[in-house]
Amino acid sequence: MNVEKEKTNGKSSFLGIMASLLVGLSAGFVIGILFAPKSGKETRKEIKEKSEELIEKSKAGFDIAVGRTKEYVDSGKSKLAEIKSRSEEFIEKGKEKISGFSKVLSSKAGKARKKIKKVIEKGKDTAKKVEEDLS
Repeated sequence: MNVEKEKTNGKSSFLGIMASLLVGLSAGFVIGILFAPKSGKETRKEIKEKSEELIEKSKAGFDIAVGRTKEYVDSGKSKLAEIKSRSEEFIEKGKEKISGFSKVLSSKAGKARKKIKKVIEKGKDTAKKVEEDLS
């Protein structure tokens, strides 16, 4: 269970780290450009280049996050299929055992029924003899 919690925490902390990193880079970039002694044309060109670079890094980070999410989903699907398979096996074994118990109980019930009939017949015979003896 702790392993699962650690994996879950890893997912959420990864996204938090990525978001923090992007915000920090953006803020540092803007502050650095605003205080740099360059002309407006050079500054706009640099802002454009850095923005494009930041967008590419963001896309790469997003692709990594999507890839990992797909891996987790696929892993979850395979584990679910494994659990389903095990449960089907368990149910099948249970059905077999119940069927076996049912056969045994049916057989024993049949034998008990025969014994009860014999006892009833003996009782009837004994009752007839007693009745004859009393008459």
